[in-house]
Amino acid sequence: MRRFAVGAAVVALMGLAACASPSNPALMTLPATPGLTASSGDLGYHAVTTVTVSGGQGTNPLWTSQVSNADFKTALENSLAAAGYMGTEGQPMTVSASLIDLKQPLAGFDLSVISQVRYTVTRAERVLFDETVAATGTASMGQSLLATERLRMANEASIRENIKTFLTRFRARAR
Repeated sequence: MRRFAVGAAVVALMGLAACASPSNPALMTLPATPGLTASSGDLGYHAVTTVTVSGGQGTNPLWTSQVSNADFKTALENSLAAAGYMGTEGQPMTVSASLIDLKQPLAGFDLSVISQVRYTVTRAERVLFDETVAATGTASMGQSLLATERLRMANEASIRENIKTFLTRFRARAR
């Protein structure tokens, strides 16, 4: 009977270890990156006052890791702040991001996730930027043995790379 109880406890703990966890906004945030940081005189410098996000979904611990609207919004706001765009200088700008798709693999050793996000930047009801950005993030077996954790890491890497691509394209158009 004692062996059965120990075995059941081990199986229960393994089941908990395999539970999906939500994405971490800090790991999706793009830090200040040379070439992507706005400075005084650049379009949007300290002018983004509002960020809206849609299309995300919360993680069901019994299924797969996802990216929620709240976590994506936090990561996008923090990335914009690190790049010098968040603030109240000049004409206010709004950044809207709609998570269109998060293509996740069913299984594998190295897991790659492709995120598609439509970004729209407006100022005084004038559209300054409106594009869909696709980016890939990968997590390898060396990063975690648990597939659920690799999927979460790939989600985070994909969103971080997506934000980076957005900022790159926005800066190119803003010049």
